[in-house]
Amino acid sequence: MGKFSRREFGVAAGSTLLLQQFLLGAKPTFAADRDTGPLIGHVSDTTAHLWFRPTQPGNYTIAVTKDEGEERLTTTTSTAANDFCITWELSELNPSTRYRYQIFNEYNELITDDIDEHHFTTAPAPSQPNRVCLAFGSCAHSKPLKLWKQMSEQGVQGLVLLGDTPYIDSTDLGVLRQKHRAFLQVPELANLVRKTPTWATWDDHDFGKNDSDGTLPGKEYSRQAFVEYRANANYGHEHEGIYTRFRYGPVEVFVLDTRWFARTEPSPIDPDKPTLLGARQWAWLQQSLLASTAPFKIITCGMIWDDKQNTESDDWGTYTHERTALFEFLGANNISGVVLIGGDIHCSRLLKYKTEDQVGYAIRQCIVSPIHDSTIPSLNVAHPDLVRGEAIPHVWLRVEVDSTASPTTFEAKWQQMDGQDMWSMNLDEADLSKS
Repeated sequence: MGKFSRREFGVAAGSTLLLQQFLLGAKPTFAADRDTGPLIGHVSDTTAHLWFRPTQPGNYTIAVTKDEGEERLTTTTSTAANDFCITWELSELNPSTRYRYQIFNEYNELITDDIDEHHFTTAPAPSQPNRVCLAFGSCAHSKPLKLWKQMSEQGVQGLVLLGDTPYIDSTDLGVLRQKHRAFLQVPELANLVRKTPTWATWDDHDFGKNDSDGTLPGKEYSRQAFVEYRANANYGHEHEGIYTRFRYGPVEVFVLDTRWFARTEPSPIDPDKPTLLGARQWAWLQQSLLASTAPFKIITCGMIWDDKQNTESDDWGTYTHERTALFEFLGANNISGVVLIGGDIHCSRLLKYKTEDQVGYAIRQCIVSPIHDSTIPSLNVAHPDLVRGEAIPHVWLRVEVDSTASPTTFEAKWQQMDGQDMWSMNLDEADLSKS
């Protein structure tokens, strides 16, 4: 990023037509549409990804300012090839620091007019004791909903979208783009993500269609639109999948892709059985868990970690060989602090698995669904490890991790938009480590 005066950028390299129109003093016109974003994507202690989808191609500059007044400018180009979506990648930032930002087009016109509403804060340094708060949710329509505002009111510092966010049910690139755009234009969500770091994965309805797996024709278009309309740090490997991870203070989140690779190859655990994660994602997850120094490690995905007990096969219960291998890997490598989070089933549940012999402690699964109002009570099935479960609409999960306490604590609290009583889970490091 360079440090410049705003007067030093106006029109930059673009199409010949745009340049000619600018030199003639005429601003080009385009089909009626509306800007989407901005959105704060992946944020670490020293970096940030900021996303925006203007209605017009051209060069766009973001001016990022610390409270002390230092300004940095970064310019990137919007083109039709990416449906005009752009992401600025900022580096050399300071931990736990609030930055304000403004966006200008190549005619030096300000797009984000209220600077007090356009800001973000970098993550704490991993080694610095801190209390952090993240929100998790799945299954959301592109409709106004005060739930998104509730997240801000409750101090959420980051949002993780677990899939079916939104519902698309198509692999047509035009449909995919339009529905991603409509979702990010929901007013309450737009207000949240323009100042709150946001990460995402997909489930079946934003991957392609209900109960779909990696054999789905056209999945490459689902991935193209997802990459265009999200701002994760990375997306799988070599144009395959969308899995990613991020560290936020005392917690590291591993965001899995349980669609792209499913049933596309033999399982790395048992070659006679189909895979869920695929060999490359499985190796990445193992290596990432071994490298993690976070007191708590959340492994999350769109689907649930047990059996839905219905006619569908999109759950970890269908791939128990890979779930068992994961638990055995955690135990063999003495990996502490793991909590599972899933979505999908339009019910919210807490399970405490009897994994003491495999892992060294009891693994907990938090299921959070739906953000919208459609529940499926029949999927709140009996399970020997079920602690609590209920089909309640408009639910999200508030996770708070506090490393200023000794030992570090973890609270997961199911929140209902209209104040209906739910439940919470409270742990500390000793609860998720070998005794």
